[in-house]
Amino acid sequence: MPDLKKDPEKFRAYFHLSPELFSKLVTMVTPATEKIHTNRREPITSEERLAISIIFYWKNCGSQAIWDVLQPEYMPEPTMDDWKSIAEGFQARWNFPNSPPSSGSKYFTSVVDANYMFRVIDVDGYGRNSDGGILSESLLGKRLRAGTLSLPEDTSLQGAEDLGPMPHVLVADEAFPLQRHIMRPYRGRHLQRKQKVYNYRLSRARRIVESTFGVLSTQWRMYRRVLGICPRKADSVVKATCVLQNYMRQNGEVERGMSVSPGTDNIRDAGLEPITQTGSNNSSRESWFSPALNRV
Repeated sequence: MPDLKKDPEKFRAYFHLSPELFSKLVTMVTPATEKIHTNRREPITSEERLAISIIFYWKNCGSQAIWDVLQPEYMPEPTMDDWKSIAEGFQARWNFPNSPPSSGSKYFTSVVDANYMFRVIDVDGYGRNSDGGILSESLLGKRLRAGTLSLPEDTSLQGAEDLGPMPHVLVADEAFPLQRHIMRPYRGRHLQRKQKVYNYRLSRARRIVESTFGVLSTQWRMYRRVLGICPRKADSVVKATCVLQNYMRQNGEVERGMSVSPGTDNIRDAGLEPITQTGSNNSSRESWFSPALNRV
């Protein structure tokens, strides 16, 4: 390990982190991973345990510890001010107001911000989903319906003040149901121009979540094949890799592993399996397709 640290690029190729970030992480996880020394055998060090966890993820030596120590700082529960900041980021970078994008897979639901960071992830085992859909049965979906996500109050959109206050929303694709706080595209090929403009604006904003998963699957290529581990271990591995991505980006590993050019639509396939329709897509009475997004 010490010799490997002398070559930062080679070290990154193995551990996805710079030697400095790796050492910092070792210090953070040591209290949770350090084993008691006995006369029978010498336990592996926390540094070795972390290295095994990152390279051989299925060993699950420290995935839960990584999540436990990093989550409070690098993926805390968003406050109302956080949601406002996320919305402002999407308005500034992607010209879409009042929103972060949301996505889901057969295993978990997530919300990301305009800087390719995971802000909320809800991991669950495959096969536990009811007919109500993945998002509906997730803790995120339940809190969204209950109004306990600390979302900001409805806000007028710049340039469309005449429409009155509009809710903050999660941007989703056609697999998600349309609700007051969830926006999805119009379906069909024969759309009016305003509908096409709306779909383009929504799709452009939502591509950020696909790009974030693209970065994740580039850094952790296990996502491009069957994991081959039990659901309980898979939960901790998924959470660990997501929070590690935040840890890397907040500590300077910003563009490493990017599958997009920031601020552009040059997006490659994330390499993750898409999901099918989740629950009923009938429009809720409180849902909205913002007329402001149709204005060009």
